Order: sequence, then C-alpha cells, then structure tokens
Amino acid sequence: MDWNLLEKTTFWIDGIALSNADLGRLADVASGVLGLGAKEVIVVDVRPGVIAFDILAGSVRAENVIGKEKELLGCIAGVPGVRIGSRARVHSEGVLGLISLDPAEGERVLADSAAIASEIDKIVSRRVLVFASGSELIEGNIRDTNSPYLLEELAAAGYKAEFGGILEDSLPAAASVLDGAIGRGYGLVFTTGGVGAEDKDFNIEAILRLDPQAHTPWILKFTPDMGRHHKEGVRIAVGRVGVSRLIALPGPHEEVRLAWSVLKEGLGSGVGDAKLANDLADALRQRWITKMTTKGSGHRHEHAGDF
Repeated sequence: MDWNLLEKTTFWIDGIALSNADLGRLADVASGVLGLGAKEVIVVDVRPGVIAFDILAGSVRAENVIGKEKELLGCIAGVPGVRIGSRARVHSEGVLGLISLDPAEGERVLADSAAIASEIDKIVSRRVLVFASGSELIEGNIRDTNSPYLLEELAAAGYKAEFGGILEDSLPAAASVLDGAIGRGYGLVFTTGGVGAEDKDFNIEAILRLDPQAHTPWILKFTPDMGRHHKEGVRIAVGRVGVSRLIALPGPHEEVRLAWSVLKEGLGSGVGDAKLANDLADALRQRWITKMTTKGSGHRHEHAGDF
C-alpha cells in the first residue's frame, strides 16, 4: 500500500556521531532500508549528534516504513565512520513518524490501514460521473438521451451516479474537466460522444493525455480527407488514473445502449481495462459490420459525425 508523504519528507537521527563518513553511502543505506530506489534519499543536514535525510519520492510503501527504526539504525551503524549511541532515535513528522513504532504495533497499524484503504476503494469504485459532449448539446440543438439512460442503469446496478455536465469540443477543456473528476474521487468516469473522426472530437485524446497507456481500439477506420474526416476513424477508450477508470463511448444512443450491456457484465465481473476495451470495441464493431452489410458503406459516412 502506497502512502503519500504529503510534503513531510524529512526524517532525522539523533544520538549519532560521524567521523569521515561517506554521506552518499549513508543516504543509499537509508534508501535501501525504506525500499526506495537509488538516489531517492539524500542527506540534507549534519550537525553535532544529528543527521537529517530527505526523501525525494512523493510516496512510500507502508510496509517499508512502519517499525523500521531498529533496522535503519542497525544498517546505518554498519557504515564506516558512524557510531550510533545507545539512546539514538529516528524522528519525523507525518507518515514517516511511523518508522519509530514498535514492530508489533506497526503490524496492527498496517492491518488497520489496509482495511480502511480497502473500504475506501470500494466506496470510490461505486462513485460514477457521466459526461455528455458537444457544442450541439451546449447550444440546445439536440437532446441528451445518453446521460439519463446511463444514470438510470448505473443506479439500478448499485452505483452512485451523477451527471457531470457537457464537455466542450476542446482538448484542453475536456482533459481539465476529466482530471478534476479524478481529483474528486470518482471511481468511474464516462463520456459519450466526441470519439469520431471530425476535428471537433477530442475525448479519446483527452483520456490519452491523462493516461498515455489507455486502451483505444478502433471501431471504424477511414481515410482522412481533411474535410469531414480529420482522423483515421472512430475509437473508444478505457484508461485509468490511480483508482479512477475513464471510459469514452460513442454518441449514438443505440451504441451507448449496446456498450452498457457489455459494461454491466464486464464491470460486474471485474475484467481488466484491456479486455473491457476490446469487448466494447468488438460489440460496437460487429454492429457496424452488420449495418454496412445490410445498407452499404454509404451509411457509414452519413453517420460518422455522430460519434
């Protein structure tokens, strides 16, 4: 379990004496005890009887910190030029203060923290925010049928779902709004629309800006003509930032209904992001193959902008 240090990154040892000791070696030893990488701990101050360290990482593994005082002092004492007094102690504020816990007490704190974190994860995973997309909705030219549908289905499935508003046809604006949703602790964030080939469609790119490793399989492929089709085709996206899952769906209501049937099963069974993305794309792609077989490829171009 990772703990954010919340800017309380310094710890110090008192009751220590140094004689021509290698400060870089001391930092490396401390880094190793705390399970951190090379050069993630530095010595920031040396005074008579005191040496202070600073952790450059923003978080630490809880199990690498709790109750580590005795081990840390023992390893530091093994560095040439270091003498640890009988009353030496490790001190810090915030999370790092748990270094000095008794190991038995540390085990209890770790178990309690894991239980609390698990409960928080459960709560966050059931919080959902649903966004619509597009200037045509903002201007009131068309009615949003997707958001009410998803909100109703999510509530029936036991989620606490809310409407987040309408995303602008702007990459910076969409990415900023989605980033804000992540920061507010929503475990699932849906967008509908804005995934097509037009130059106003940015939801896939917004998710990729937040999660460059997001899964974005194609539904349809085009040859860009720089007229209506500025991109190669239509994609969906499933990304993840921390505990938040970002899912971009097409705009046509029939596609959203089909996507929900896949999502409901996938989310309920806990499938991974890659499989969820591919299952969604397969279902949506098959629908278009069926429609194009029945009505011809011209239908594809007629409706591509609705995504």
